[in-house]
Amino acid sequence: MPSHHNPQGFEQFNVDQFNKNGLLNNPGMHWLKACQMLEQQGEAYCIATVVAYVGSVPRSSGAKMVITPACQFDTLGGGNLEFQVIAQAREGLASHQSQVSIERFSLSADLGQCCGGAVQVMFEYFHTQTPQVVIFGAGHVCQALTTVLNELPCQLTVVDSRHEWLAPLQDKGIKVELLENPIEALGQLPNNAYVIVMTQDHGLDFEITRLALEENRFAFVGLIGSQGKKQRFEFRLKEQLTDADLIHNLTCPIGHPDVKGKLPMQVAISVAAQLIGLFSEQEANTINRDTNSEEVQWKHANEARKVLKEEKQ
Repeated sequence: MPSHHNPQGFEQFNVDQFNKNGLLNNPGMHWLKACQMLEQQGEAYCIATVVAYVGSVPRSSGAKMVITPACQFDTLGGGNLEFQVIAQAREGLASHQSQVSIERFSLSADLGQCCGGAVQVMFEYFHTQTPQVVIFGAGHVCQALTTVLNELPCQLTVVDSRHEWLAPLQDKGIKVELLENPIEALGQLPNNAYVIVMTQDHGLDFEITRLALEENRFAFVGLIGSQGKKQRFEFRLKEQLTDADLIHNLTCPIGHPDVKGKLPMQVAISVAAQLIGLFSEQEANTINRDTNSEEVQWKHANEARKVLKEEKQ
């Protein structure tokens, strides 16, 4: 299973750079290097592997390709086989499939290819759990907070309408979104993102917070502010939310209670400490879920391999 850490000797890749260069579909990139890139970027992907074959086929056992919702890397030999494999992998990614499965493809009868053989392809899905942190507001606290978060294993994005505040962050390699109306970014955020609201405008803070709570799909919605700000916001939110219970998903004030201070860096360290704790909880839950399901997944895969072996005899 690919690691979240960067293997020694691998280059650092940027998916956005690949998109700009027209390399969305790159059969020339080795599958393992593609996995490393996608893990780094927190992108979900599927590894499709030829586990067995009979007759004449484009590539033999062990051939792999990597498929994401938008691109693919390496190859299983092209043609309609590859087209069908990509389609099935993307269907599994869209439905958040986690089970390992093995499917049989007949190159003549099913896929209209002249090879005449048949292959068994194993599909393994990796829904990366790298935390996605999105900060609304690039002010002084954000400048300090991103200095800390940029050193942690998370994907970081800052949204603001002010270019002069985003520019220093972009210079540090942090992903930024310059939007005249930052609220527009909410609909594009991934599920389970950690949303932190700290803009320069209390009215904008309120709207972002309200809409983030309404979507009810984020791992964390945190609002910077005092107890007084929390009380004022909660009073309005109870009136405007379609479900008043959604207010319980709001964290305000944000930060670890044991880290005191009002300076931007003190607040930043406090918030970072809180997020580190939340990241650890997410990782522990993921490990427990994966451990419980791993035995079932591989039992299913081994049963499929057994069926394949019987077909070849």
